[in-house]
Amino acid sequence: MKFKTLTFAATIAVLATTAVAHKGAKGMLLERMNGMLAMGKATKAIAPMMRGLEDYDADRTSDYAAILQTHSGDPMLALFPDGMNAAPSVAKDAIWTNWKEFSALAVQLETYATALDLAAQNGLGNAAPANSSMMGGDMTGMMGADMIGMMGGTGVDEKTLETLAGLSVNTLFVQSVQVCSACHTKFRAEE
Repeated sequence: MKFKTLTFAATIAVLATTAVAHKGAKGMLLERMNGMLAMGKATKAIAPMMRGLEDYDADRTSDYAAILQTHSGDPMLALFPDGMNAAPSVAKDAIWTNWKEFSALAVQLETYATALDLAAQNGLGNAAPANSSMMGGDMTGMMGADMIGMMGGTGVDEKTLETLAGLSVNTLFVQSVQVCSACHTKFRAEE
């Protein structure tokens, strides 16, 4: 599988927006928090395009997918060594007591991000505009739990990826946001 790497400009933009985040965090914790912040900011920046409020741009979609790929799957999991949840971390102990579920969500996000990059040229499709709680509306699922369950949590499955890459970008965006929301609900404490 080929992962997209961030362009120089995209990398600089991500670093510039996260460099001052999370006072008091250092080392791996700061890296983890900055990665989460980068994904959140990228999601909010692309949401208007996914909702049909801005013209669709396949290159921006690929850049967004690259940010998610960079901070999900194994790279995300590596930033959660056992017990690394002291302040200012907002990680719940449930991450380590339910590691299998947490890992599955990290891999699901990586899978959707990879499919989103592959599907960027597909465009938004005929589905209703993406709408989720992270974008100011109600979250609507377009694929359901069966498709999410297919991904298991043992790495990006090529067959599943091929199926997902045939979907519209807004469908994949909604699924990515839903994975983030599910993870935050179970594994992130309120700040």
